[in-house]
Amino acid sequence: MNILERPATGALVPPMLVPPLLVLAAAAPPFLLGPYAVSTLTQILAFSLMVMSIVLLMGIAGVPTIGQAGFFGVGGYVTALLAGHLTTSAPTLLVISAVAGALVAAATGWLLVRVRGTYVLMLTLAIGELLALVAIARVSLTGGSDGLANIPALTLLPGVVLRHIAVVYWYIAGAVLIMAALIALLIRSPFGRALRGVRDNEPRMRALGYSTALYKYAAFTVSGAFAGVAGSLWVTQTLFISPSDMSFHTSALALLALIVGGSQSLWGAVAGSALIIVAQNMLPISMQGLGPVVLGVVLVVVVYTLPDGFAGIRNPLRRRPPATATAEPPRKERV
Repeated sequence: MNILERPATGALVPPMLVPPLLVLAAAAPPFLLGPYAVSTLTQILAFSLMVMSIVLLMGIAGVPTIGQAGFFGVGGYVTALLAGHLTTSAPTLLVISAVAGALVAAATGWLLVRVRGTYVLMLTLAIGELLALVAIARVSLTGGSDGLANIPALTLLPGVVLRHIAVVYWYIAGAVLIMAALIALLIRSPFGRALRGVRDNEPRMRALGYSTALYKYAAFTVSGAFAGVAGSLWVTQTLFISPSDMSFHTSALALLALIVGGSQSLWGAVAGSALIIVAQNMLPISMQGLGPVVLGVVLVVVVYTLPDGFAGIRNPLRRRPPATATAEPPRKERV
C-alpha cells in the first residue's frame, strides 16, 4: 500500500498535530544551522518539489519521464526574465511560472498520450532537450549557454526583500509545504484514484468509461505546473539559471532521487533529493572528485537493499496494532 494511503490510526502523533509540527520543523533550521547548511537545505527543498511532480506523474499516473527538468527550466527562466524586466514580486512570479510550466506541458503532452512503452521515455527526453536547445539558441533573451546571472533579489512584500539566507529559506520552505499539500490532496482525490487505476490497469479503466488519455494528459500538465514552481523557487535562491539546469543531467538526477526516495512518497522525494544535493555539493569537495562514484555506489546499495526506496523503511513512531489471538472453535471428537 502506498504510504500516502496508510490510515493514521495507531500513530503516536495525532493527525491534527502533524501540520503544526511540520511547520515548526521547517522553521527551525535557520536557528540551528550555519548559513551554508541552510543554503544547501534550501536547494534540497526547491529540487524536491520537482521530484514531487515526478511522483505525481510517474509514481501515481504511471507515465515515465526523463525530461521533467525542461519544465523546471521554463519556470526558472520565466522568473529570471520577468524579475529583470517586469516585477520582482516572488508570489506573482511563482504563479506565472506555474502557468508557464503548465502551458508548455499542455502544448507537448498531447503527443505523449498517443505513444506507449519506451517511446514515452524517448519523447519526454526529446521535449526536455528541445527546451534546453531553445534556451541555448536564444542568446539575446536567455544568455545562451552562459545563462542569466545578476538576477535581482525578489521581494515577498513591498519592502521585504528575499536577500537574507534565513528569509529566503522560510519563503521556499513555506511554498514547498503548500505545494506538497496540494499534491497530496490531488493524490487522495477521485482524480488521483483514477490515475492509479490508469497506472495499474488502463484497459479496464477504458472499459469502465474513463478517458485514460485525458487523465494522463491532465497529469502531465499539472506536473509541469509544479515543476515550473520548483524552477521559480530554485532561481529565487540561486539568482542564476542556465540551460544545464534543464538538461538531461538534471532530469536524471531528479529521477534518481525519485528511485532512492520511493516513487509514490512525497517525504521520500525530499529524502532522495537530500542525498542527491548533498552528494553533488559536498562529496566532490571532500573526496577529491570521487563524489559521483560514491553517489553511484550508494544508489546501487539502496536499489538492492530498499526496493521501495526510503519510503519502504518502516516508521518506528507508528504503533503496530496488537495481535489478536483468535480462538479456534472446539473440535468435536468422534466416538
